[in-house]
Amino acid sequence: MKPRTLLATVATSLACASAFASAPDIGLSNGYFGTEWRNQMIDGANQQFQTYKNKGMADKLVVQQSGANTGQQIQDMRNMIRQKVGAIMVDANSATALNGVISQAQRSKIPVVSFDQAVSNPYATNVTVDHYKWGQRYAQWIAEQLHGKGNVVVLDGIPGHPAAEARKKAALDTFAKYPGIKVVWSGYGEWDEAKAQSVMATVIAAQPKIDAVFTEDAMALGVLRAFENANRRVPIMTGEAQKGFLTEWKKQRDAGNPMKVFVQVNPPDISRTALGIAVRLAQGRKLKPLPDNTYYFPITKTVTAENLDATLATMSDKPDSYFLGQWLSEPELDALFAQ
Repeated sequence: MKPRTLLATVATSLACASAFASAPDIGLSNGYFGTEWRNQMIDGANQQFQTYKNKGMADKLVVQQSGANTGQQIQDMRNMIRQKVGAIMVDANSATALNGVISQAQRSKIPVVSFDQAVSNPYATNVTVDHYKWGQRYAQWIAEQLHGKGNVVVLDGIPGHPAAEARKKAALDTFAKYPGIKVVWSGYGEWDEAKAQSVMATVIAAQPKIDAVFTEDAMALGVLRAFENANRRVPIMTGEAQKGFLTEWKKQRDAGNPMKVFVQVNPPDISRTALGIAVRLAQGRKLKPLPDNTYYFPITKTVTAENLDATLATMSDKPDSYFLGQWLSEPELDALFAQ
């Protein structure tokens, strides 16, 4: 090999090594965990991260899960700041309680991306579904199916959780517009199938007439099983784009149950979209201006009786716990940034 060629090869190798060495770490602080949705969310982030790592865009994904302990989540984020990660992603337990530690990240010039639900600190970039509109869409569909009259149960996630409270408020606000709709019970199932089934069984025993149920996530399957165990049918319900629920819905339909169901995707893979934004911010790229510094992930996938079979066919190789995925492509992510 000629000396000049050797020098060029060495220089190229050093440049590549330097690029990988300087690739940023990304922190991911998750609050509540243990549900199938959260498990898929973390798995999706880990899978997507490998793409960025292989391209030399990032080095390590540091995942910390605090559970419902907001104080622990704050400490986890402080640790990430001390570790000098390139950006912090957070699925927050609270819209306001993390504001102080987010300001600490700002002082350290570390970008923060709050995903799944928004936080109120204006420094953070929010990447989330509009949970109020999401819940409003479900409630409006129920009101229309009921023709403005009937007894409704509202079963949502974790008390005090920003997403759960926004959806619940949207449902109650919408139903309040219809004098003929009576919310006979409203409460929480903690986004857990078994918990929701237990809660719903108690509600069914106390309510002789239930015309519709507003619910989502893994709770939907629990609700359906509670009605089955009580030898009753739920005429109208919202559900979840999870294989287990969709499979049971199909079973009920094929057995002659005429219940009406509407499902819209709430993608756990929003973590992939948030990660793509966080990696780019860590590289120093600038987002185009966003209203309220928030990117509302567009929900374009829904499941109805018309496309139930086709949707299940796309999930044939997935476990029952699988939620229908949706996330931004790399070109769509790049389009959010100034060139």
